[in-house]
Amino acid sequence: MLALTLGACNPAPPQQEDTTPKTDPDREFTYDRLTVPLGGEGIRKAWSQQTLLHRVFIQKYDSASEAEQKEMKDELNKVYFTANPIIRQNFEDAIEQDPTEPANYVSYGYYLLPKHGEYENSLNYIQKGITMEEDNPAWHFLMAYAYVAPLRCGDFYRFGTIDQLRWKRYEEKYEIVMRRAARMWSKNWYVPYFMAIHQFRVDKDLEKCLDYIIQGNERTEGHFVFAPPLPLTINRWTFVPDRDEYFDLQWHFGLYPYAPMQQMVEAMLEDEEFAGDPENLWQLLVFLHKASETRPVDRIYHYHTGRVLEALKNSCKQNADAERAQKLEQVLDFYDSVSETLRHEFELLHLPLTKSGASNDPELLAIERSCRRQERIIEPMLKLHARLLKQVREALGYTAEDHPIVAFGREKE
Repeated sequence: MLALTLGACNPAPPQQEDTTPKTDPDREFTYDRLTVPLGGEGIRKAWSQQTLLHRVFIQKYDSASEAEQKEMKDELNKVYFTANPIIRQNFEDAIEQDPTEPANYVSYGYYLLPKHGEYENSLNYIQKGITMEEDNPAWHFLMAYAYVAPLRCGDFYRFGTIDQLRWKRYEEKYEIVMRRAARMWSKNWYVPYFMAIHQFRVDKDLEKCLDYIIQGNERTEGHFVFAPPLPLTINRWTFVPDRDEYFDLQWHFGLYPYAPMQQMVEAMLEDEEFAGDPENLWQLLVFLHKASETRPVDRIYHYHTGRVLEALKNSCKQNADAERAQKLEQVLDFYDSVSETLRHEFELLHLPLTKSGASNDPELLAIERSCRRQERIIEPMLKLHARLLKQVREALGYTAEDHPIVAFGREKE
């Protein structure tokens, strides 16, 4: 089935006609457009086909040997980096059927984003969507991301150094559009979080990264942003229509450079000045807690939380603060009990975790893919992490008034 479908990828993509939107003068943005599926049936068909290609390829790729994986390069390029004319036609049909719906243009732009020779074209489609609904903050966020997006789908890159070259070209445009998104979406904590992660990608300035993290920590809502056909903002996957159909797609074609997030946390912990300040580490813990709600069922945050707790305890010891260090030792005991609960849940679900699940267990990093769909794990874990954060706050002597813990869907605690 994969071979038959990929065969359609060989022809060169057709030249794009002028698809300038016919702006609807009566269109008015309302916030319900952030939380409902948008776009025509054509984009659903297109992404369903792309998702099928992705799933079949990933199953084949994961079961192959390392040598076989290297031989699959051409097949990989056809799945991810070649614009399939059949899928293109579905997007164009959606635009033809409803030329006044910006989601049809933005979604098409994101499909084209990593395709060979289509980058400028993809930006044009996204920009066309913005001009039709300029007061929708999600479009501006998606445009800003597109300016600096790595040419990737999941773990697969077409180029290596293109990120820095693109940053030099689009830095000014990114800054303008991203600041606009942050201003328009003043409550969404993931906008400054993304700014922190991208800041680390381009210049490793930890002070600026921390400033963005603090801005995000002060915000009260967390919305993970996606291109259509899914709703533009997602905070809980259980409420997303058709989430099972599009889950793999939106995860592997997601918008957030995840490796730099991990590298940023590592760099902060390795920086003696940063890691020696309990307030900095507290802000990093809050970031990990809140960001974990916007990336569905990702336990790598749990692993990094343990590392920050260890750094916090060591900081108190170095500052001769024995009382705080002892309380944080008790917090780490609770953290390890959370890890044990996680390990137990994995065993019940026959997920591949065999070691202790303690805070220094790197195997927690290897099981992420297996638990992404397990809501029965993520909801209890979020509650346990909220309790964990409260214990840290108490150990540091912080008050709830000065250091509130905010989680989406719940009041300040």
